[in-house]
Parts: sequence; structure tokens; C-alpha cells
Amino acid sequence: MGVLFNDVVINKLSGGLGRRTPNQDMVSGLLFNSTNDSKGNIEKDKVYRLASVKDAKALGIDESYDTDGVSAYYQISQFFRMNPSGDLFIMRSEEVEYAELVGNKVEEMLVKADGEIRQLAVICYNFDSGNGFNDVVDAIEIGTDVSKQAFLDFRPVEIILEGKGFDISNPTDLKTGADTNVSVVIAMDKDLALKENYKNTAAVGVLLGAISKAKVSENIAWVEKFNLTGEGFRSVGFVGGQELVSEGQMKTLDEYKYIFTRKHTGLPGVYFNDSHTCSLPTSDFTFIEANRTINKAARIARTALLPKLNSPVLVDPDTGKLAPSVVKGFETLCRSALERMISNEEVSEIDILVDQNQDILAKSELEIQMSIVPMGTARRIVVNLGFKNPFQLNATATV
Repeated sequence: MGVLFNDVVINKLSGGLGRRTPNQDMVSGLLFNSTNDSKGNIEKDKVYRLASVKDAKALGIDESYDTDGVSAYYQISQFFRMNPSGDLFIMRSEEVEYAELVGNKVEEMLVKADGEIRQLAVICYNFDSGNGFNDVVDAIEIGTDVSKQAFLDFRPVEIILEGKGFDISNPTDLKTGADTNVSVVIAMDKDLALKENYKNTAAVGVLLGAISKAKVSENIAWVEKFNLTGEGFRSVGFVGGQELVSEGQMKTLDEYKYIFTRKHTGLPGVYFNDSHTCSLPTSDFTFIEANRTINKAARIARTALLPKLNSPVLVDPDTGKLAPSVVKGFETLCRSALERMISNEEVSEIDILVDQNQDILAKSELEIQMSIVPMGTARRIVVNLGFKNPFQLNATATV
């Protein structure tokens, strides 16, 4: 029986439950070590996926879990404070040394998470092995190799390390000669240092949460968007409860590529200084957002092109060059896949080029050139401010 004009009409709507397609850019990981899990239900080397702090507590990871230098609950709670919509994998290892934890377990965790993790933080409860901050330096080198291999294995990732053992009076320059996807955070809430268990705990969860919340093109030091102040993080401090004594120290730490927190005169809140990686300032990948942008483009392009793997490719029967339809087809395919990054303002432009002059008959290889015009970042805003005397201007015009 049909609906009459003079009737009660019910339209079924969708979207009221707030369900959404998960944003894969926010998928993050936390790798931590603990040789004693008597207070939790976390199997060694098993990956768990959390959607909230409640999920962590269900596994026995609560305030009481953090003892003997372990800070798993604190970091998890700070991650979800910064990004309540976050998606977090965790894994507990019994590797003791920091470098071994990074070298032996990061790849394993990425594989077990099916390559879904986009940014991974690694924390180590014990840093005092006699080497102090050198353990972190070793972990940077190993993490660089691990991240490079992860990219080759189609699981690109950013690695965040905790700067335990950092000495503000004698900081180590973290710049390496390699393009690296590794960052070191030395920020902490100075009030947290009053708690014995957390005195050498960096704000890894805060940084990981901020990165997961940001678009791949956004700097986590963006003042308008990333005020870090909240429960468990309200003041500027450094690992070990250390504090700055001069502006010169802060400039040095920034030049040495550390990630820490600061205040801005005239504006309340706590903010990151920048989004450094341990790369040279001249590197294309000296900032986290540059790496995340490239990583996302690489994932999208590969997903789009995989169905074409081992497909037949038409060539010109006279020259052996790629047929124009093939060139157009691959360029359109890649462009269509990556256009969403442009509309999302994650990149300014993407250029795709398939050179027709390729000898695919000899090589069985198709080469595609992709160039990204990234989003810029206003790291410094310069204002030219002075006085103006309108009388003098008018007198000059009269003459």
C-alpha cells in the first residue's frame, strides 16, 4: 500500500550513533619493558589493541601497575587524554636494555600489528646501566636502521624514544648524518618528578597522543591546536626534574633536535617546541610531519598500484615504448588515489609522471615518478612594527 500525501512520513536517518570510519593516521603503538607483570594480565610479546584507558585497566594496567620505574599506565592515560579517539597497540617485552628493546622488538611489534602502526613510542623502565644517556644514543642509531627497514617492508613508522638519563647541563647533539624517522622527547611535568617512580619519565604518551591527533601535515607545536595542559601534565620540566636556567639553553636543545615543552609569554598553556627528528636540519625529513606525509603517500600509492602488479602492459608495436593509454591510465590511477591528501590539506600538490620512454619489454619494470609539494609551516612569524606620523606625510604631499 503506497504512502498518501496526507499521512505521517517517517524518514530513516543514519549517522546519529557517531560511528565513523577509523582514521588510520592515528593508529599508534607503545612498546614497553617489564620483567615482572604480576599486577597485570599482559602476556610477554603479545600485542593488545586499546580504544580507551578503560581497556588498559581491564588488562590490569592501572595506577598500581606503574612501579619500579615502569610508566605504562601513565603513558597510556596521557595518550588518550591528548586523543580520546586514539587507537593504540601495546606490547610488553622482557628485553632489559634500551637498544636491544628497539632493535629486537620494534619490528616484531609492527609485524604482529599487521603494519597498521603509524607512530610507535618505546619506553624503558631501567636506563641506569652505567652508560646513562648513551643508551638512548645507541637506540637512535638502531631505531634509524629499524625504521628504514620498516619502510622497505611497506610498514613505514615514526619511532619516539624516551630521553632517560638526559643531562641538561651537558646535552648530547642528536643530529645524525642519516635521514631518520626517530625522535627523542625529554619533556616531563616537573611536578611528576616529585613522585619517585616517575622521576625519570618523559612525556612520551603526551607526544604520541599529539602526533596521532594531528594531520600528517601538522606540526605538533602548533600553538592554536596543541595546548598540552591537562590532568597529569600541567607544567614545563625535563626528565629527572631538571629545569632551564637560560633562554640560551632552550635554543641549544632546540638546535640539538630534542623535543621538549615550553610556555609562550602572554598565552596560558604548555606547548611543544617543535617536531624534530634526529636528522640534519638540511634533510627533507628533519621534521615528523615530513616523514608522516611521505609515509602516508607511500601507503596510499602502493595500495592503489598493487592490483596492477603482474598485469599486461600495452606497448607501441613500432617503438616498444609505453602506449599513451598506459601512461594516462597509471597517472590517473595514482592521481585519483592521492587526491584526498590534497583536499584534506595534507599536501599542497602532487605531480605524477610516467615516462613513455621505458623499455618494459626488457626490464619488466614500470617506473612512476611522484613529487609532493608539502604544506608549509609558519615556524617564525615576522612583524615589522614602527610609528607613523601622519602630519609629516600630509606636509610632504602638500609641498
